[in-house]
Amino acid sequence: MLEFFGIPIVNTTMPEAVDWIAARAVAGDPALLAFVNPDCLNIAYVDAEYRRILLEAARVLPDGIGIHIGCRMLGVALQANVNGTDLFPQLCERAAQTGLGLFLLGARPGIAEAVASNMRAQCPGLRIDGVQDGYFDPAEEDAVIERINASDAAILLVAFGVPRQETWLARNHHRLKPPVRMGVGGLFDFYSGRIPRAPVWMREIGLEWTWRLMQEPGRMWRRYVIGNPLFLYRVWRQARGDDTS
Repeated sequence: MLEFFGIPIVNTTMPEAVDWIAARAVAGDPALLAFVNPDCLNIAYVDAEYRRILLEAARVLPDGIGIHIGCRMLGVALQANVNGTDLFPQLCERAAQTGLGLFLLGARPGIAEAVASNMRAQCPGLRIDGVQDGYFDPAEEDAVIERINASDAAILLVAFGVPRQETWLARNHHRLKPPVRMGVGGLFDFYSGRIPRAPVWMREIGLEWTWRLMQEPGRMWRRYVIGNPLFLYRVWRQARGDDTS
């Protein structure tokens, strides 16, 4: 188990994470799964509600090179970068093999549909039991939840961005039927083809963040140029034993 700023993070591998999701989906026990990168942990540092949600989540997984660097600063070995973007195709393969259905909620109109089409082509037999964009009015929320529950999906992926997606899932915890619920940030944009992922070599050496910055500088510069150094400063304080929780 890892811990940043008092938030426990499971130190695991990608195959084990997929096994855990599939097992929870079959068991039917409600579980919130969250992925955290340095930006998420910076938000949790100052946002008490989001912090509480992470503390109460069934599992929190490490996402990104910043977490790896932070672990090295704390003298801890990170087993793997278990980010949602790399986990998703493996989860789809497992779901296709086991008959578990997915529901995709979030992103711009048309994006979730494109993800569904692409992943069905990639994973024959994959059940995507429903899709819904994230641009619905609060008055439509009840109807959206009814659609999700009626779909019989076992895994709900929500792409509203952090912390809105986790807050929405926590607020509707007792109203949702899919056993496994997870916030996936911008994942749909990648698998719809709207935003290209970094080349594999950049991902392998931990430079995917520079690609993201080049693709969306207006949205990403604050996260990476300001947020990453702030996160590492806070980890440095934690390593010194200062109170960072």
